[in-house]
Amino acid sequence: MTMSEELVRLKKENASLMHMIKQFTDLLDSIPDPVFMKDEHLRWIYGNPVILNLYNIDKDNYIGKTEDQLLPEEFAESCMESDRKAVAKGGISKSEERARDEDGEIHFYEVFKVPSYDSETGDFKGLIGVGRDITERKEAQEALEEENTKRQENEKKLAELSATLEEKVQTRTQELNEQRLKAEYLATIDVLTELNNRRAFYEKSLAIDNESRRYSNDYAVMILDVDLFKAVNDSYGHAAGDKVLQKLALVLKQEARITDVIGRIGGEEFAIICPHTSLEGAQEIAKRICNTFSQCVVPFGEEKIRCSVSLGLAEYSSDRSFDEVMARADKALYKAKDSGRNCVVSE
Repeated sequence: MTMSEELVRLKKENASLMHMIKQFTDLLDSIPDPVFMKDEHLRWIYGNPVILNLYNIDKDNYIGKTEDQLLPEEFAESCMESDRKAVAKGGISKSEERARDEDGEIHFYEVFKVPSYDSETGDFKGLIGVGRDITERKEAQEALEEENTKRQENEKKLAELSATLEEKVQTRTQELNEQRLKAEYLATIDVLTELNNRRAFYEKSLAIDNESRRYSNDYAVMILDVDLFKAVNDSYGHAAGDKVLQKLALVLKQEARITDVIGRIGGEEFAIICPHTSLEGAQEIAKRICNTFSQCVVPFGEEKIRCSVSLGLAEYSSDRSFDEVMARADKALYKAKDSGRNCVVSE
């Protein structure tokens, strides 16, 4: 798969993800009950039309604000206290909150709140809330205290509705987390090889370059590609070419060190930056990669494909930018190609 084809595919997947997010937002906007979302500081990041109208909140000027900046004083503190309890509980919580309608009548709302957490650090990331008007239910409960049978039936129905609502909240929360994780994955990973994509490789490499300049550390860069890769695609098809690239990615992970950063920066072109490493040290890694991959057999149907790689190396110098180091490695790669391929050439 060429770089342009990969970019087109990623753009399509990104457009699909954005469409899914819009559909989810439209769904929340259409719910006839109050829905809101807050960030890790309990500042508003979303409110559907129902809750904005309920508290007479300016839809164009509420993002980033807290309850005491948006709600009437008589309701703000109780809502904020309910938020704090929900966060402390660490799971789905239910509370009762109040609001005054346009006629001055108090309405009671049953609100379900779900805190969300970072999947890696466990840090609190925000709060999602869904409520419904229970004013009539409260009035009915007072009137039906003497009718025990009917009261029990109503409580049973309420429990069923509550279970359904909790299930919907959990499902929506899971969808949001899955969409976020997928977006983060697609932004940094090359899907075919599961290595860093070009952007992620350069971002991590520039961080290593900055550290080297600050602390006078060494690093070396190698650029490599598959020899005669076009012939593989022409002879066996692009699916076979993909298998070869995946096999090379496995070899790179196997032979590189855990501190090295590996990336796919082009169609069949890869790069590795080796921090705290001299040119001689990087040559040892490059030779292992070259030798190991040349001995690999890539099965494809009834075919057994053998390939090799050529590698070009360059080392960091304080008088060169990272781009210049990469350019020197790329130039060394071309020398390796001109030298017969399946070899390592340093700048």
